[in-house]
Amino acid sequence: MERAVCADDDTDNVLPENRHDRSSHAYAPAPVVGRYFESVPFALAVLDRARHVVFVNRQMAAVAGRSVEELDGCSVLAPFPQLGPILERCYGSAARGDPLPDTRISWQGATYLLTFSVTYDAEGLVAELLIGAMNITREARIEASLRQSRRQLLSSLRTDPLTGLLNRNGLANALSKELRRSHRDGTSMALLLVDVDYFKDYNDCFGHLAGDRCLVAIAGEIGRWGRRAGDAVGRFGGEEFIMVLPDTDALGALRVAENCRLAVERLSLDHPASPFGRITVSIGVTVSTGEQVEADHAARCLGAADQALYEAKDAGRNTMRFSHVAAHDGEHGTRPSERPLPLIMSRLHAPYE
Repeated sequence: MERAVCADDDTDNVLPENRHDRSSHAYAPAPVVGRYFESVPFALAVLDRARHVVFVNRQMAAVAGRSVEELDGCSVLAPFPQLGPILERCYGSAARGDPLPDTRISWQGATYLLTFSVTYDAEGLVAELLIGAMNITREARIEASLRQSRRQLLSSLRTDPLTGLLNRNGLANALSKELRRSHRDGTSMALLLVDVDYFKDYNDCFGHLAGDRCLVAIAGEIGRWGRRAGDAVGRFGGEEFIMVLPDTDALGALRVAENCRLAVERLSLDHPASPFGRITVSIGVTVSTGEQVEADHAARCLGAADQALYEAKDAGRNTMRFSHVAAHDGEHGTRPSERPLPLIMSRLHAPYE
Protein backbone atom coordinates (compact mmCIF):
# COMPACT_ATOMS: atom_id res chain seq x y z
CA MET A 1 0.00 0.00 0.00
CA GLU A 2 1.25 3.49 -0.84
CA ARG A 3 2.11 5.68 2.14
CA ALA A 4 1.56 9.44 2.05
CA VAL A 5 3.45 11.99 4.14
CA CYS A 6 2.19 14.13 7.00
CA ALA A 7 3.96 16.32 9.58
CA ASP A 8 6.09 14.85 12.33
CA ASP A 9 3.63 15.75 15.03
CA ASP A 10 2.26 14.24 18.18
CA THR A 11 -1.25 14.62 16.75
CA ASP A 12 -1.96 11.99 14.12
CA ASN A 13 -4.44 14.09 12.13
CA VAL A 14 -2.54 17.40 12.06
CA LEU A 15 -1.23 18.25 8.60
CA PRO A 16 1.92 20.22 7.77
CA GLU A 17 1.53 23.80 6.66
CA ASN A 18 3.32 22.85 3.42
CA ARG A 19 1.52 19.80 2.09
CA HIS A 20 4.37 19.04 -0.34
CA ASP A 21 7.05 18.82 2.35
CA ARG A 22 7.31 15.03 2.00
CA SER A 23 10.97 14.66 2.88
CA SER A 24 11.07 12.05 5.60
CA HIS A 25 7.75 11.36 7.29
CA ALA A 26 4.92 9.22 6.09
CA TYR A 27 1.17 9.04 6.61
CA ALA A 28 1.03 5.43 7.76
CA PRO A 29 -2.32 3.88 8.64
CA ALA A 30 -2.02 0.87 10.89
CA PRO A 31 -1.41 -2.36 8.97
CA VAL A 32 -4.84 -3.78 9.86
CA VAL A 33 -6.58 -0.59 8.74
CA GLY A 34 -4.48 -0.50 5.59
CA ARG A 35 -5.40 -4.05 4.70
CA TYR A 36 -9.03 -3.17 5.33
CA PHE A 37 -8.84 -0.18 2.96
CA GLU A 38 -7.47 -2.45 0.23
CA SER A 39 -10.09 -5.16 0.78
CA VAL A 40 -13.25 -3.05 0.77
CA PRO A 41 -15.42 -3.44 -2.36
CA PHE A 42 -15.29 0.25 -3.21
CA ALA A 43 -12.74 2.96 -3.92
CA LEU A 44 -11.32 5.11 -1.13
CA ALA A 45 -9.27 8.31 -1.07
CA VAL A 46 -8.14 10.64 1.71
CA LEU A 47 -7.58 14.31 0.87
CA ASP A 48 -5.98 17.06 2.91
CA ARG A 49 -7.47 20.52 3.26
CA ALA A 50 -5.70 21.61 0.06
CA ARG A 51 -7.49 18.84 -1.92
CA HIS A 52 -4.27 16.85 -2.35
CA VAL A 53 -4.27 13.07 -2.16
CA VAL A 54 -2.97 11.75 1.16
CA PHE A 55 -3.98 8.15 0.58
CA VAL A 56 -5.75 6.09 -2.08
CA ASN A 57 -6.45 2.41 -2.31
CA ARG A 58 -5.94 0.45 -5.49
CA GLN A 59 -9.64 0.52 -6.30
CA MET A 60 -9.63 4.34 -6.45
CA ALA A 61 -6.46 4.27 -8.55
CA ALA A 62 -8.22 1.94 -10.99
CA VAL A 63 -11.16 4.33 -11.23
CA ALA A 64 -8.77 7.19 -11.98
CA GLY A 65 -6.89 5.10 -14.52
CA ARG A 66 -3.58 5.80 -12.78
CA SER A 67 -1.26 4.02 -10.37
CA VAL A 68 -1.26 4.61 -6.63
CA GLU A 69 2.21 6.15 -6.96
CA GLU A 70 1.00 8.63 -9.61
CA LEU A 71 -1.89 9.76 -7.44
CA ASP A 72 0.07 10.12 -4.21
CA GLY A 73 0.40 13.79 -3.36
CA CYS A 74 -1.26 15.16 -6.48
CA SER A 75 -4.32 17.39 -6.57
CA VAL A 76 -7.43 15.23 -6.78
CA LEU A 77 -8.72 17.60 -9.45
CA ALA A 78 -6.03 16.40 -11.85
CA PRO A 79 -7.60 12.95 -12.40
CA PHE A 80 -11.13 14.05 -11.39
CA PRO A 81 -11.72 17.65 -12.55
CA GLN A 82 -15.47 17.37 -12.19
CA LEU A 83 -15.09 16.97 -8.41
CA GLY A 84 -14.24 20.67 -8.04
CA PRO A 85 -17.76 22.02 -7.27
CA ILE A 86 -18.62 18.93 -5.22
CA LEU A 87 -15.53 19.31 -3.03
CA GLU A 88 -16.15 23.03 -2.57
CA ARG A 89 -19.56 22.22 -1.12
CA CYS A 90 -18.18 19.36 1.01
CA TYR A 91 -15.35 21.39 2.54
CA GLY A 92 -17.70 24.30 3.14
CA SER A 93 -20.27 22.08 4.85
CA ALA A 94 -17.56 20.36 6.90
CA ALA A 95 -16.18 23.71 8.07
CA ARG A 96 -19.67 24.64 9.30
CA GLY A 97 -20.22 21.24 10.87
CA ASP A 98 -23.08 20.42 8.49
CA PRO A 99 -23.81 16.86 7.30
CA LEU A 100 -22.11 15.78 4.07
CA PRO A 101 -24.74 14.33 1.72
CA ASP A 102 -24.03 11.48 -0.68
CA THR A 103 -23.60 12.46 -4.33
CA ARG A 104 -23.92 10.61 -7.62
CA ILE A 105 -21.54 11.28 -10.50
CA SER A 106 -20.99 9.82 -13.95
CA TRP A 107 -17.42 8.94 -14.84
CA GLN A 108 -16.24 7.27 -18.04
CA GLY A 109 -19.58 5.63 -18.72
CA ALA A 110 -20.15 4.42 -15.15
CA THR A 111 -22.22 5.81 -12.28
CA TYR A 112 -20.65 6.18 -8.84
CA LEU A 113 -22.12 6.99 -5.46
CA LEU A 114 -19.77 9.20 -3.46
CA THR A 115 -19.87 9.24 0.33
CA PHE A 116 -17.86 11.60 2.50
CA SER A 117 -16.42 11.63 6.00
CA VAL A 118 -14.30 14.33 7.63
CA THR A 119 -11.70 14.54 10.40
CA TYR A 120 -10.63 17.67 12.27
CA ASP A 121 -7.32 18.78 13.75
CA ALA A 122 -6.69 19.90 17.33
CA GLU A 123 -7.93 23.42 16.49
CA GLY A 124 -11.23 22.16 15.10
CA LEU A 125 -10.28 22.83 11.47
CA VAL A 126 -10.89 20.38 8.67
CA ALA A 127 -7.87 18.11 8.45
CA GLU A 128 -8.81 15.36 6.05
CA LEU A 129 -11.73 14.38 3.87
CA LEU A 130 -12.34 10.70 3.18
CA ILE A 131 -14.14 9.90 -0.06
CA GLY A 132 -15.73 6.54 -0.78
CA ALA A 133 -16.81 5.77 -4.34
CA MET A 134 -19.04 2.80 -5.10
CA ASN A 135 -19.88 1.74 -8.64
CA ILE A 136 -23.67 1.67 -8.83
CA THR A 137 -23.99 1.55 -12.62
CA ARG A 138 -26.12 -1.59 -12.56
CA GLU A 139 -28.40 -0.20 -9.85
CA ALA A 140 -28.70 3.13 -11.68
CA ARG A 141 -29.71 1.36 -14.88
CA ILE A 142 -32.30 -0.69 -13.02
CA GLU A 143 -33.68 2.50 -11.45
CA ALA A 144 -33.82 4.20 -14.85
CA SER A 145 -35.58 1.18 -16.32
CA LEU A 146 -38.10 1.17 -13.46
CA ARG A 147 -38.75 4.89 -13.89
CA GLN A 148 -39.30 4.38 -17.62
CA SER A 149 -41.65 1.47 -16.94
CA ARG A 150 -43.57 3.57 -14.45
CA ARG A 151 -43.90 6.41 -16.96
CA GLN A 152 -45.11 3.97 -19.60
CA LEU A 153 -47.60 2.44 -17.18
CA LEU A 154 -48.97 5.81 -16.15
CA SER A 155 -49.16 6.83 -19.78
CA SER A 156 -51.06 3.67 -20.69
CA LEU A 157 -53.57 4.38 -17.93
CA ARG A 158 -54.49 7.73 -19.49
CA THR A 159 -53.81 7.14 -23.20
CA ASP A 160 -56.15 5.72 -25.82
CA PRO A 161 -54.27 2.82 -27.44
CA LEU A 162 -55.81 3.36 -30.88
CA THR A 163 -55.34 7.09 -31.43
CA GLY A 164 -52.58 7.94 -28.93
CA LEU A 165 -54.73 10.74 -27.53
CA LEU A 166 -55.91 10.87 -23.94
CA ASN A 167 -58.50 8.31 -22.92
CA ARG A 168 -61.53 8.96 -20.74
CA ASN A 169 -59.49 8.84 -17.51
CA GLY A 170 -56.90 11.23 -18.90
CA LEU A 171 -59.62 13.59 -20.08
CA ALA A 172 -61.35 13.53 -16.70
CA ASN A 173 -58.11 14.48 -14.96
CA ALA A 174 -57.35 17.21 -17.47
CA LEU A 175 -60.86 18.66 -17.25
CA SER A 176 -60.80 18.68 -13.45
CA LYS A 177 -57.36 20.28 -13.37
CA GLU A 178 -58.22 23.01 -15.87
CA LEU A 179 -61.52 23.83 -14.18
CA ARG A 180 -59.69 24.38 -10.90
CA ARG A 181 -57.09 26.52 -12.62
CA SER A 182 -59.80 28.46 -14.44
CA HIS A 183 -61.50 29.27 -11.14
CA ARG A 184 -58.21 30.15 -9.42
CA ASP A 185 -57.04 32.47 -12.22
CA GLY A 186 -60.45 33.84 -13.14
CA THR A 187 -60.09 32.73 -16.77
CA SER A 188 -62.41 30.96 -19.17
CA MET A 189 -62.06 27.36 -20.33
CA ALA A 190 -63.66 25.89 -23.44
CA LEU A 191 -64.91 22.35 -23.91
CA LEU A 192 -65.53 20.84 -27.36
CA LEU A 193 -67.35 17.55 -27.96
CA VAL A 194 -66.65 16.18 -31.43
CA ASP A 195 -68.67 13.34 -32.97
CA VAL A 196 -68.05 11.61 -36.31
CA ASP A 197 -71.17 11.81 -38.47
CA TYR A 198 -72.79 8.54 -39.61
CA PHE A 199 -69.85 6.53 -38.28
CA LYS A 200 -71.85 3.34 -37.74
CA ASP A 201 -72.79 3.41 -41.41
CA TYR A 202 -69.12 3.89 -42.29
CA ASN A 203 -68.19 0.81 -40.28
CA ASP A 204 -71.00 -1.18 -41.88
CA CYS A 205 -69.79 -0.13 -45.31
CA PHE A 206 -66.01 -0.54 -44.96
CA GLY A 207 -65.50 -2.68 -41.85
CA HIS A 208 -64.10 -1.97 -38.40
CA LEU A 209 -60.44 -1.92 -39.44
CA ALA A 210 -61.17 0.86 -41.89
CA GLY A 211 -63.19 2.54 -39.16
CA ASP A 212 -60.17 2.42 -36.87
CA ARG A 213 -57.97 3.97 -39.55
CA CYS A 214 -60.57 6.67 -40.00
CA LEU A 215 -60.57 7.47 -36.28
CA VAL A 216 -56.76 7.65 -36.23
CA ALA A 217 -56.80 10.11 -39.14
CA ILE A 218 -59.45 12.26 -37.46
CA ALA A 219 -57.54 12.18 -34.18
CA GLY A 220 -54.45 13.48 -35.96
CA GLU A 221 -56.36 16.43 -37.41
CA ILE A 222 -58.12 17.31 -34.16
CA GLY A 223 -54.94 16.92 -32.15
CA ARG A 224 -53.19 19.56 -34.27
CA TRP A 225 -55.56 22.17 -32.83
CA GLY A 226 -54.89 21.30 -29.19
CA ARG A 227 -51.14 21.66 -28.81
CA ARG A 228 -50.82 24.69 -26.56
CA ALA A 229 -49.61 24.26 -23.00
CA GLY A 230 -52.59 23.05 -20.99
CA ASP A 231 -54.65 21.92 -23.98
CA ALA A 232 -55.99 18.38 -23.71
CA VAL A 233 -57.40 16.31 -26.58
CA GLY A 234 -58.73 12.81 -26.18
CA ARG A 235 -61.05 10.10 -27.33
CA PHE A 236 -64.11 10.12 -25.13
CA GLY A 237 -65.36 6.80 -26.44
CA GLY A 238 -66.32 5.22 -29.74
CA GLU A 239 -66.33 7.98 -32.36
CA GLU A 240 -66.47 10.86 -29.87
CA PHE A 241 -63.57 13.17 -29.04
CA ILE A 242 -63.18 15.91 -26.45
CA MET A 243 -61.00 19.02 -26.46
CA VAL A 244 -60.24 20.95 -23.26
CA LEU A 245 -58.91 24.42 -24.09
CA PRO A 246 -57.81 26.64 -21.17
CA ASP A 247 -57.72 30.43 -21.51
CA THR A 248 -60.21 30.22 -24.38
CA ASP A 249 -63.44 32.21 -24.72
CA ALA A 250 -66.46 31.43 -26.88
CA LEU A 251 -65.00 33.07 -29.96
CA GLY A 252 -61.71 31.21 -29.67
CA ALA A 253 -63.52 27.92 -29.01
CA LEU A 254 -65.69 28.27 -32.10
CA ARG A 255 -62.66 29.14 -34.20
CA VAL A 256 -61.00 25.93 -33.10
CA ALA A 257 -64.21 23.98 -33.72
CA GLU A 258 -64.53 25.33 -37.25
CA ASN A 259 -60.87 24.61 -37.98
CA CYS A 260 -61.32 21.03 -36.76
CA ARG A 261 -64.48 20.57 -38.81
CA LEU A 262 -62.80 21.84 -41.96
CA ALA A 263 -59.66 19.76 -41.34
CA VAL A 264 -61.69 16.56 -41.10
CA GLU A 265 -63.74 17.46 -44.15
CA ARG A 266 -60.53 18.07 -46.13
CA LEU A 267 -59.34 14.56 -45.37
CA SER A 268 -61.77 13.60 -48.16
CA LEU A 269 -62.40 10.14 -46.72
CA ASP A 270 -65.13 8.62 -48.90
CA HIS A 271 -68.38 7.85 -47.10
CA PRO A 272 -71.05 6.66 -49.55
CA ALA A 273 -73.66 6.35 -46.79
CA SER A 274 -73.30 10.03 -45.79
CA PRO A 275 -75.26 12.76 -47.57
CA PHE A 276 -71.96 14.68 -47.71
CA GLY A 277 -70.19 11.85 -49.52
CA ARG A 278 -67.24 12.04 -47.16
CA ILE A 279 -66.39 11.76 -43.47
CA THR A 280 -67.50 14.81 -41.49
CA VAL A 281 -67.89 15.75 -37.83
CA SER A 282 -70.41 17.64 -35.72
CA ILE A 283 -69.17 19.64 -32.76
CA GLY A 284 -70.76 20.90 -29.56
CA VAL A 285 -69.07 23.81 -27.82
CA THR A 286 -69.38 25.31 -24.35
CA VAL A 287 -67.32 27.65 -22.17
CA SER A 288 -66.83 27.79 -18.42
CA THR A 289 -66.15 31.31 -17.18
CA GLY A 290 -64.20 30.26 -14.09
CA GLU A 291 -66.81 31.56 -11.66
CA GLN A 292 -68.46 28.24 -10.96
CA VAL A 293 -66.92 26.05 -8.27
CA GLU A 294 -69.62 23.45 -7.63
CA ALA A 295 -68.52 19.83 -7.38
CA ASP A 296 -70.67 18.81 -10.36
CA HIS A 297 -69.48 21.60 -12.62
CA ALA A 298 -67.43 19.28 -14.82
CA ALA A 299 -70.51 17.13 -15.44
CA ARG A 300 -72.58 20.21 -16.27
CA CYS A 301 -69.92 21.37 -18.73
CA LEU A 302 -70.07 17.99 -20.45
CA GLY A 303 -73.85 18.20 -20.41
CA ALA A 304 -73.78 21.60 -22.09
CA ALA A 305 -71.35 20.41 -24.76
CA ASP A 306 -73.48 17.32 -25.32
CA GLN A 307 -76.61 19.47 -25.68
CA ALA A 308 -74.81 21.65 -28.22
CA LEU A 309 -73.70 18.54 -30.11
CA TYR A 310 -77.27 17.30 -30.36
CA GLU A 311 -78.32 20.70 -31.68
CA ALA A 312 -75.57 20.47 -34.32
CA LYS A 313 -76.86 17.05 -35.38
CA ASP A 314 -80.43 18.28 -35.47
CA ALA A 315 -79.24 21.13 -37.68
CA GLY A 316 -78.07 18.64 -40.33
CA ARG A 317 -74.61 17.61 -39.04
CA ASN A 318 -71.21 18.68 -40.38
CA THR A 319 -71.64 21.84 -38.32
CA MET A 320 -71.27 23.11 -34.76
CA ARG A 321 -73.39 24.72 -32.07
CA PHE A 322 -72.68 26.60 -28.84
CA SER A 323 -74.46 26.06 -25.52
CA HIS A 324 -74.09 27.83 -22.19
CA VAL A 325 -73.43 25.84 -19.04
CA ALA A 326 -76.63 25.58 -17.00
CA ALA A 327 -76.72 27.48 -13.72
CA HIS A 328 -76.75 25.51 -10.47
CA ASP A 329 -79.88 27.11 -9.03
CA GLY A 330 -82.21 24.44 -10.36
CA GLU A 331 -82.19 25.59 -13.98
CA HIS A 332 -82.32 22.66 -16.34
CA GLY A 333 -81.14 22.52 -19.91
CA THR A 334 -79.23 25.32 -21.58
CA ARG A 335 -79.92 28.72 -22.98
CA PRO A 336 -80.68 28.79 -26.69
CA SER A 337 -77.42 28.52 -28.54
CA GLU A 338 -78.61 30.50 -31.54
CA ARG A 339 -78.42 33.86 -29.74
CA PRO A 340 -74.63 34.16 -29.34
CA LEU A 341 -73.72 32.09 -32.38
CA PRO A 342 -74.43 34.49 -35.30
CA LEU A 343 -72.25 37.25 -33.87
CA ILE A 344 -69.40 34.84 -33.22
CA MET A 345 -69.76 32.96 -36.51
CA SER A 346 -69.06 36.14 -38.47
CA ARG A 347 -65.57 36.25 -36.94
CA LEU A 348 -64.69 32.57 -37.10
CA HIS A 349 -62.14 32.85 -39.85
CA ALA A 350 -59.85 35.12 -37.82
CA PRO A 351 -56.68 33.18 -37.00
CA TYR A 352 -56.65 31.24 -33.73
CA GLU A 353 -53.54 31.75 -31.59
